[in-house]
Amino acid sequence: MVNLFKRLNFRAMIIIILCSIILFSCKGNGPGDQNIDKELNRISLTDDYIPSLDFQETRYVSAYSNLYYRSAKTNAYCTVVLSIRNTSLTESIYVDKVDYYDSYGELLSKFVMDTNKLRPLETREFVVEYSDQEGGSGANFIVNYGAQSELKDLPIIEAVSIGHVGNNGFAITSPSKVISSLNTSQ
Repeated sequence: MVNLFKRLNFRAMIIIILCSIILFSCKGNGPGDQNIDKELNRISLTDDYIPSLDFQETRYVSAYSNLYYRSAKTNAYCTVVLSIRNTSLTESIYVDKVDYYDSYGELLSKFVMDTNKLRPLETREFVVEYSDQEGGSGANFIVNYGAQSELKDLPIIEAVSIGHVGNNGFAITSPSKVISSLNTSQ
């Protein structure tokens, strides 16, 4: 009986050691364990075919990269995220311009260099970092996109400015405004 107990104890010890080795040698799938390279500020698709775009629209989007706080001399700086959301279930849109301007209308960044496709329900985001303080309180984006024909479901294009003052965080959403629209399919 003692010999059987020792044999079971030895087997149990071996199983515990093997399980421990297996358990501790596995890598977790937590957010800190994944090395995902998200290139948010570049649209790089391999679609070579860009159809004739009979519907085109240009939109203006306010982007508050900094806000006045208590006086004109004190600023609260923000991270700005421009989001382009294709809300169509069936139609793709083609983005050929995402430009970022400062309060004086000076071009600061061109986020898109070539025409690129956003498939149905696809979203693209463009980020102006918190440390980029050139934009000012009147910063803005100009976005140009097109489609093969007039869209039934227009995309949602908006900016979210995110910042904090002390322990208080805030977010401001800015919807886009159509400044130019062209439909040659009519």
